[in-house]
Amino acid sequence: MSGCRGCIVIIQALCRYYDILDQDESVKIARPGYSTADVSFALVISEDGEVTHIVDLRSDDKKPRPQEMDVPLRSLRANGIVPYCACDNAKYVFGVEKQTVKDFQKNIAKKAKNGDPQETSVLEKDDKEVVLVSSRSRECFEAFKALHHQVLDGVDDAEVRSFLKFLDGWEPESFLDHPKILQYKDEILNGGNFVFECGGDYLHRNSAVRHAWEDYFSSETDDDLVVAQSLVSGQDEPIARLHQKIKGVVGAQKAGASLVSFNDEAFKSYGKEKSYNAPVGETSMFKYTTALNYLLAHQENRMGIADTTTVFWAETEDRTCEDLARFLMNPREEKVDPDDDEPENDVRVRDKKTRKLVGDILKKVRAGQKINRADIHTDPETNFYILGLSPNNARLAVRFWYMDSFGNFVARVGRHHLDMEIIKGDLSPKYVSISRLLKATLPKGSKDQKSNSNVPKVSPLLGGLVMNAVLKNQPYPVQMYGAILNRVKVGRSIDSVQAGFIKAYLLRQSRSGATKLKEDLITVSLNEENPDVPYRLGRLFAVLEKAQSDTNREMKSTINSKYFSSASSTPAVVFPVLLKLAQHHIAKSEWGFKSSKSIEEILSGVDKFPAYLNLEEQGMFMLGYYHQREAFFQKKDETPVEGA
Repeated sequence: MSGCRGCIVIIQALCRYYDILDQDESVKIARPGYSTADVSFALVISEDGEVTHIVDLRSDDKKPRPQEMDVPLRSLRANGIVPYCACDNAKYVFGVEKQTVKDFQKNIAKKAKNGDPQETSVLEKDDKEVVLVSSRSRECFEAFKALHHQVLDGVDDAEVRSFLKFLDGWEPESFLDHPKILQYKDEILNGGNFVFECGGDYLHRNSAVRHAWEDYFSSETDDDLVVAQSLVSGQDEPIARLHQKIKGVVGAQKAGASLVSFNDEAFKSYGKEKSYNAPVGETSMFKYTTALNYLLAHQENRMGIADTTTVFWAETEDRTCEDLARFLMNPREEKVDPDDDEPENDVRVRDKKTRKLVGDILKKVRAGQKINRADIHTDPETNFYILGLSPNNARLAVRFWYMDSFGNFVARVGRHHLDMEIIKGDLSPKYVSISRLLKATLPKGSKDQKSNSNVPKVSPLLGGLVMNAVLKNQPYPVQMYGAILNRVKVGRSIDSVQAGFIKAYLLRQSRSGATKLKEDLITVSLNEENPDVPYRLGRLFAVLEKAQSDTNREMKSTINSKYFSSASSTPAVVFPVLLKLAQHHIAKSEWGFKSSKSIEEILSGVDKFPAYLNLEEQGMFMLGYYHQREAFFQKKDETPVEGA
């Protein structure tokens, strides 16, 4: 969302959530004047200001990951030289950088052409890269040193004195002379951040340093400071010219992307430029960016829906809301640990307590009863929010935004699960996540890998459309319905997820009055009394397919592989041929009399074969086919309970 005033409501909700997190002592979140940073190394500084060790803070994973730390605020760097306090990279800490040979030669030639002095010291060079002290890297180091003298001069603390001695005594040209630095040379020059360990503790955690930084931060003035009414707080306050980057949105730039930003002359309005078009106070900017980065960094509050990274939260310290919401939107049933005594043939761990809670909730939703505190073990009037973000170059696009009471959210997602309810085998998921539903549009076995352009991907539009339908209790998008029908035709098979969505789509179409199809004809399991012709034709196709397979169970190709798609679209062309072919199979089959009886029962409600089935009728055909096939595997004494 690029500077859109509509995002102010989102920012206000995130600011309120920051205040909740700030009051929770169990939550580690950056306070004003601080931000989180990915830190790779710690420089151990002696009392004499010498580097004695370099501590690798990265994880031991196959691909080492930096450690996240709460450090003094790191404002945005554009093209200028902006040092950070107590945490920065090699260019600022050591005054050294690495360039490719091509870039190095290009920069040297450019300076020579402009008559600039060659203030460059080459420390190491090979066929590909050059390690050097450039005029810019030297300026970065000097700015880093000047900032810390400005912040820390006058602080009576041994650790501070040791650190300032290091800065005053460091010479960038001596970078490769230090054995500890040489050990991590490549990692250091690849952009990792450093913190400093003095006297056995990190400098940025030293109380004297924190007090000095906070005094500096609160007293710092900007000549270009703009004071105006903030759209978030409604108060006159300093307006943020730049907003902190949001990190963790899949597909966005690694350094982060902006939720609010303007960078084009066309966005000028009433003489206001850039982010001043949508004035957000510095305090509000800090709160909303910090809260959103916190949500994106915690798996309990995020999930992926197609290309959309989704976060959700409730305005309360109670985690009950988020835990239940996550199960409702993204239910997972993990495989049993192989070391357990349970069988290993795809037995799954099921959270019986949560499943019972959800089952009780669905009963109330089915009965049209209001959700209360006793049902969900938390206040149903708690404000609840869901935000879907997608990458858009250096910005973020809001795919969907939902705000309502938690009780209403539970009721609407519960209605979705009830509409999706369909008879299924024991190994099929009882509740289907939104992500799994979207993947039902892909070929079987697809993993939707974004890194491989040849692998089929879920349409980026479907995630937002489906979520809006679920959260607003509206008809499901026809785009999703069409994609499911096409996948069933192409795959010549239908699973419980696809059948469940077809049923849900038709149910909501019926409720909205968009179809003449009656709601009571769209059932969870087989309805032999259903007079709907497309439904009966789907059942008929399943019976004919079984009659053929009963003749030869090792048959590799059945009528399904050749006729399913055309039978579900143009039955008048296909079924006369299939019925004639079936007589041959029935005559040879041991169970032929059962097939004949089923065919007669189904055809008793069909006056003629339709020439063409529309999309709605094709859905009923596939639903009838699925129900009939599932009925073949049902035990005789097992009677499906409608809506159970």
